[in-house]
Amino acid sequence: MRHLRALLALAEELNFTRAAERLHLTQQALSGQIRQLEERVGARLVERDTRRVQLTRAGRTLCEHARPLLAGAEHAVLATRAAGHEAARLTVGYVAPLTRRLVAPAFQRFYAAQPEVEVTIHFAGFLDPLGGLREGPSDVAILYGEFEHEGIELQRLFSEPRGIALAVDHPLAARPEVKIEDFIREPLVEVPVRDRVWSDFWTAASHRDGTPPQIGVSVTTLDGLMEAIGAGLGVATTAAPVVDMLGTAAGVVFRPVPELSPLDFFVARREHDDRAQVTGFLDAVTAALQSG
Repeated sequence: MRHLRALLALAEELNFTRAAERLHLTQQALSGQIRQLEERVGARLVERDTRRVQLTRAGRTLCEHARPLLAGAEHAVLATRAAGHEAARLTVGYVAPLTRRLVAPAFQRFYAAQPEVEVTIHFAGFLDPLGGLREGPSDVAILYGEFEHEGIELQRLFSEPRGIALAVDHPLAARPEVKIEDFIREPLVEVPVRDRVWSDFWTAASHRDGTPPQIGVSVTTLDGLMEAIGAGLGVATTAAPVVDMLGTAAGVVFRPVPELSPLDFFVARREHDDRAQVTGFLDAVTAALQSG
């Protein structure tokens, strides 16, 4: 490539002095490169005398092929640099508010191990249980619950007991815990997610013998969920830390439902995504969890 650039510069300048200056070379070094190129291709490329420099027919032919070749090489370098920059990015999908205590130390560990990686946080909408991993921008995500996860690899982190969130003046709120048969008679605050596994988990479908739940109202945000529950429009299954964090101001309390399965939390990625920044973040989350 260096020799071809020398030939093209000489072809455009037709002067060894100007071509050498353009390439930041001495005339002697430029002449040496032209000689080496002629030896490589086995043909004389340049004719020169005391008055002028001109290309031979072979020199003109090589220049015709050299221009697109060098342009392609430059394009390849730019594309490779762009790919390298892209590989140094990580988007983390963030769904679960009760994992803030885990995410902060995980980020600290990740930054310390891979400071060159540019990290973006994708705050996933309440209607996206996979936190942007399926159709969104996320490379990894912190998730909770049960959901369809074909093509997604889950690494379980921890569990929280599940129960019922209900208005502080609801009759069931006077009990220390709620039985499943009492819960399933209550109208629910629905979150209209199309994922059937997710919906069945939150409505406790396995305890309903095929009878669909009564829906009091539908909401699309976590704040809306708490406001609807506090207003007495329905109840919902959740974990205690969610109510502690978001429900108190809305007049919502938590009561355990022992028959409900626990709420599992995960760090997730797409299957077979073994890029260094992805595996590094998974390792950082695991280490942060183990350190307490």
